[in-house]
Amino acid sequence: MPSSLFGILNVARSGMAAQQLQLEVASHNLANANTEGYSRQRVELAARRPLFMPEGMLGTGVEVTDISRSRDALLDRQVRSSTSDLMGDQMRFDLLSGVESLLNEPGGTGLGGTLDAFYSAWSDLANDPTGAAARSVLVERGRQVAEHLNRLSGGLDDLRTTAANQLQADAGRANALLSEVAALNRQIVAAQANGNSAPDLGDQRDRALDALAGILDIQVHPQARGDVTVTVGGISLVDGVSAESISVVGGSGTWSLQTSGGFTLGAPGGTAGAALQVLSQDEPGFRTALDDLARGIAESVNALHTTGTNPNGTTGIDFFDVSGGLANVTAGSISLDAAILADADNVSAGTADGGGAYQPGANDVALALAGLRTAGSPGYLGGSTAGEAYRSLVTQVGLAVNVVSTDVAAGESLRAAALERRESLVGVSTDEELVKVIQFQAAYAASAKIVNVVDEMLQTLLSIA
Repeated sequence: MPSSLFGILNVARSGMAAQQLQLEVASHNLANANTEGYSRQRVELAARRPLFMPEGMLGTGVEVTDISRSRDALLDRQVRSSTSDLMGDQMRFDLLSGVESLLNEPGGTGLGGTLDAFYSAWSDLANDPTGAAARSVLVERGRQVAEHLNRLSGGLDDLRTTAANQLQADAGRANALLSEVAALNRQIVAAQANGNSAPDLGDQRDRALDALAGILDIQVHPQARGDVTVTVGGISLVDGVSAESISVVGGSGTWSLQTSGGFTLGAPGGTAGAALQVLSQDEPGFRTALDDLARGIAESVNALHTTGTNPNGTTGIDFFDVSGGLANVTAGSISLDAAILADADNVSAGTADGGGAYQPGANDVALALAGLRTAGSPGYLGGSTAGEAYRSLVTQVGLAVNVVSTDVAAGESLRAAALERRESLVGVSTDEELVKVIQFQAAYAASAKIVNVVDEMLQTLLSIA
C-alpha cells in the first residue's frame, strides 16, 4: 500500500519526540557540568524498522534505543589504581613524618645531643672525681637520656595507635562502600532488565568504587547483567548483590584484614594497606632498633659502672635499672637505678684501691664511661657506639620518609594524568552541549515544519472533497 499523509505525520512525530528527549538529556548534562563523578550522557538513536512497499523499503522514522553515558573501563582502572597507590603513599608519609619530627634530627634537642651531654658529664666527673656538683649533673644527664628514650617510645606508641585507628576507620568506611556497591548492583540490574542503561545509577556506583579505591586496591569486573564484581588480590568482596565485610585482626605487631568469609587480604593497598604496613613493618622495626639502643646503653654503662667504688664505699651498683633483667629493658621502661636516684654519691668515678676501699681521686671508671662516646660496645649495640646506633635509626626513618615522599610526588603526577584522560571523556563541555542544543532545536523545528506541511496537504485534500 502506498504511503499516507498520516505515515508522514508519524515519522515527523518520532523526530520531534527524539529531538525533545535529546534536548532534555543535554539540559541534564548542562545542569551537572560541575557535579563530581557525573558522566556525560547521550541519547542513542536508530532508524525504525522500515515498511516493505512495492516501491521499495520505506523508512518509518527514528526511535530511541538507549540513554548511555561516556565511560571507559580502562580509564577507570587506571584512575583507581593510581588513586590506591597515591592515597596509600600519602597515608604512610603522614604517619612516618610524625616519627621523623619526633626524632628532631639534626638538631640540638634530639637524643643525639642528649647522649653527647651525658658522656660529657662523665668527662667532667673524671676531671673532678670528688665533686658533688659533677655527680649531681651526671645523674640529671642520665635521667634526661632515660626520659628522652621514654618519650621516643611514647611517640611510637602514638604512631601505632594512630595507624590502628586509621585501619579501623578504613575497615568501617570500606564496609559501607561495599554494601553501597552491592545495593546499586541490585538497582542497576533491575533497571537494565529491559535492555536499557541506568546512567545515573552507574555514576553513583562508580563514585562509590572511586572512593573505595582510595582505601583498598580494588579490581572491578563488569558483568553482562550490568552488575560488577569487586575483588582485592583475587578475593571477592562484592559478587552481584552480595557483599563481604572486612574486619581488623591482630595486635602486638601482627595485623591483618580479614573478610567475613575467613579470607585474609594480604596486601590490600590504599590507605588500609599503608596503615597495615606501618603497624606490621615500620613501627615494629623502629621499636626494635630503639629498644636495642636502650638496652645497649644500659648494658655498656652498667658494665663499666659496676666495676667502680663510690664515695659511700659501695661497689657493683648499676647506673641504669636492670632489676627485671637486661632483656626486659625497653626504651619505654628504661630508668636510672633506684640507688643512683636516691643518692648521687652512689655514682662511681673510679675503682677501689688494693684493699677494696674507695679512692677519692680515682677516675678510671669515669674516663672509660666518657670513652663510650667513641668506643663501640658489644652486645645489643653490636660493636657500635650508642651515637652510631641512634644515627642508624635516624637514617632508617629518614630513608623511609624520603622514599615514600618520592612515591607521593610520582603518584600525584600519575593520578593527575589519569584523571585528566578520564575527564576528557566523561566530562561535560558546556560549549559542546550548547552547540548540540542548537542542533536539536533546529531538528525539532524541522520535524515540526513537516507537521505543518502535512496539515496544509490535508487541508488541500479536504477542500477537494
